[in-house]
Amino acid sequence: MTGWLSSSSSPAPEESAPLLASEGPNRPFDSRKRHHKVIEKTVRLGRKYRARYREYLAEFIGTLVLVILICGASAEQTLHVEPNKSWLTSSIGSGLAVLIAICIVGHVSGAHINPAVTLTFYCFSGFPGKKVGGFLVAQFLGAFSGAAVLYAVIKPAIDEFDQGQRQILGPHGTAGIFATFPAVYIERYSSILSEIIGTALLLLIIMATGHQNNMPFRNAQGCFIAIGIVSISLSLGYTSGFSLNPARDLGPRLFVAVAGWGSGVFTVRDYYFLVPLVSPILGGLLGGACYTIFIDQ
Repeated sequence: MTGWLSSSSSPAPEESAPLLASEGPNRPFDSRKRHHKVIEKTVRLGRKYRARYREYLAEFIGTLVLVILICGASAEQTLHVEPNKSWLTSSIGSGLAVLIAICIVGHVSGAHINPAVTLTFYCFSGFPGKKVGGFLVAQFLGAFSGAAVLYAVIKPAIDEFDQGQRQILGPHGTAGIFATFPAVYIERYSSILSEIIGTALLLLIIMATGHQNNMPFRNAQGCFIAIGIVSISLSLGYTSGFSLNPARDLGPRLFVAVAGWGSGVFTVRDYYFLVPLVSPILGGLLGGACYTIFIDQ
């Protein structure tokens, strides 16, 4: 009886040399194991740096979201076929934008998303000084990036509105989508006072609703801050364009300067950009001082 296992059959084929592990059937498995180890090391490294910079990344993302939503609401009013110039729409949009940003990053960084808040917390609430610089950089970069993202989305609408001729102010001006400008009849001192008082009120709301002894409000702090934003905007915002946030104004203003509107966004109205850059910081410190001196226990 013959067969391929039979010794009487034709001579057995010459035995081949043993295969190396990397050449055998286990090669794909070993390769996957190596890939998994590389991925695991990368993930561990990412977690290490994420833990170190997590708060700064949260401030970046939070401010980015804030600017996209606030400036997007402004774009809707400016670029719509039948523009809706109601200040109420802009005010509600600003409040909702702040609320959404707080919901996204509040549990990570506290959702400062505003240099005036960070500096006030440093002066009056024990915020670590070593984090201040990183928070400010993250906020300004986030605001700049948010303006860039929104511009990429609405550029065709802007081109249709101004026929590709970028204008800062006027009937076809579109720089106001991104940065704040006062009404033509408003005096400089009025805009300064509006930003200072508005930001002071904002910090009073933030510090009061976040106090440890104010639990009913603390548990819904984001909602009360959003309501405060709407209220401040409706009462004071129309005189200055309503910034209350140096990053929210300067970041997008820098972007539009390099995106086609030019350096005029800084020189217009006698260098008005200094008002939303400096006044909110002064207002935040004023609000923090008032709360600490007169209200805090």
